[in-house]
Amino acid sequence: MQKNQNQNRILLISLTAAFALSHLDRQILAITLNEIGMEFQLSDLQLGMLSGIAFAIIYVVLGFPVAKLVRPGNRKIMVTGALTIWSAMTAMMGLANSFLTLFIARVGVGVGEAGCVPPSHSMISEAYPKEKRAGALAFYSAGANIGLFLAFLVGGIIAARFGWRFAFLLAGVLGLLLALWMLRLKEPLGSMKGTNYQRANFGAVLKLFVTDASIKHAIIGASLTAIVGFGTVAWVATYLIRSHSLSVAQAGIYLAIVIGIFGALGTWAGGVSADRLGAQDKTWPLKFVAIIILLVKPFQYMFYFYDDTMLALALFIIPAAAGSIFVGPTLSHVYSRIKPADRPMMTAVFMFWVNLIGLGLGPVLIGLMSDNLAASFGTDSLRISLAIIQIVSLWAAAHFWLAGKKV
Repeated sequence: MQKNQNQNRILLISLTAAFALSHLDRQILAITLNEIGMEFQLSDLQLGMLSGIAFAIIYVVLGFPVAKLVRPGNRKIMVTGALTIWSAMTAMMGLANSFLTLFIARVGVGVGEAGCVPPSHSMISEAYPKEKRAGALAFYSAGANIGLFLAFLVGGIIAARFGWRFAFLLAGVLGLLLALWMLRLKEPLGSMKGTNYQRANFGAVLKLFVTDASIKHAIIGASLTAIVGFGTVAWVATYLIRSHSLSVAQAGIYLAIVIGIFGALGTWAGGVSADRLGAQDKTWPLKFVAIIILLVKPFQYMFYFYDDTMLALALFIIPAAAGSIFVGPTLSHVYSRIKPADRPMMTAVFMFWVNLIGLGLGPVLIGLMSDNLAASFGTDSLRISLAIIQIVSLWAAAHFWLAGKKV
């Protein structure tokens, strides 16, 4: 028993590391966006497309066939292969010579990363019992913040000293090295093992999404929250550079600490809190998410409208820590209501909506608004656009509250 627990712990840490590198490779673009835009003379809309649509469309489309392939015995290979592909394509971005080649390489990153989350969630959900699952999934999800820490740190410091291209090359090499380590992992032995295993059923999962009001509201809430989250992450470094005159290195170091470290702690704490609240009342984990969203929103607005740089940077710590607090409770809730064999497909459905709506629309909407507001607000157009998009969080909070009530 102890041996299996240790193996599962190593598995969770390794999968979290892979997830962290997926966000390093996905989000290193955020800290280098301004430099790439100046080198290739790109508009904010084009930069928003690189940040969102180029990655999101192929990522969400491939999620469903990947989920169909997930089964005991091949999940580790799927994650390792995906890690190899997206790391190689990240390195390719460092060699791009035009907007088109950047766009194609960015699509390639999405191709690789589509194979990461469904098999990872499947293994984690199997390795940890229901009463510990939100914490385990939140730990894994905190890898996104660790990846952001690395993205802003590597992108900010390395790009400032050696150029943005070298930052992409370094990020790609790190992923290839981790892929070699991942080959040594063992899959968990749990509820999906055996000859009676069935492949994930898309029809059953879709029906559950339509008929289970709690799942539907939770996923809608997560998708709307992702619009704000992905949009903010894509543009906040550029905002700090344009509106507060921070250098690339300064913005990178600050965001690495605030979003990376504080965000990871907040994500993990959200999962642990959900486990404890859920033990007392099953309706509270998702209601807790709604309350946190509402409590941190004033700090987000103060961050955008205070001209005092030090005060604004201090205020941003609170919303940054709570930015991904919804992930652990949402996934744990959804997985508790479906069969183990259908979890990979539910992951694909979850990732489809969260990434298509959140990652696909968030950065693009902000870039589009910034371009259109530039004539009236000048360099403040990005500030105004980031503030406007925050309204979507209030809509998301309503869905999380309803999801809790419908449990």
